[in-house]
Amino acid sequence: MGGLLGVLQILPMTESLWFRNEDLADASTKQTERISTRAQASDSEFLKLRRQVDRLTLTCQSMWELLRDGSDLTEDHLMRKVAEVDLRDGSPDGRLGSTVIHCESCGKNTNSRRDNCVWCGAPVERAHIFEG
Repeated sequence: MGGLLGVLQILPMTESLWFRNEDLADASTKQTERISTRAQASDSEFLKLRRQVDRLTLTCQSMWELLRDGSDLTEDHLMRKVAEVDLRDGSPDGRLGSTVIHCESCGKNTNSRRDNCVWCGAPVERAHIFEG
């Protein structure tokens, strides 16, 4: 009888573990679905950005060819200007980074990546059209 009583005592624990495992499986499935959705969104955003970079590259190449063909500018002129612009943020890293700019309204320094001063909220004037 002790053997049967022991089995009867273990059954509720076994059933509880089975339900816990089922809950964990459901949670794991839901988490996998969320991760998959995020991955698909990231893939979509990556493709969108890739198309944008391709369009910008094509536009820059076309603009350069128009300038070069209509003037005495050379590839050397272009590369020197690229190096000059690259150094504006203090780092020769191949990208146009943010810089510290002076707010004309409050007199404090703010970030060129923002449209408005972080201190007073006034619109920030940029030195160059593509800055920030």
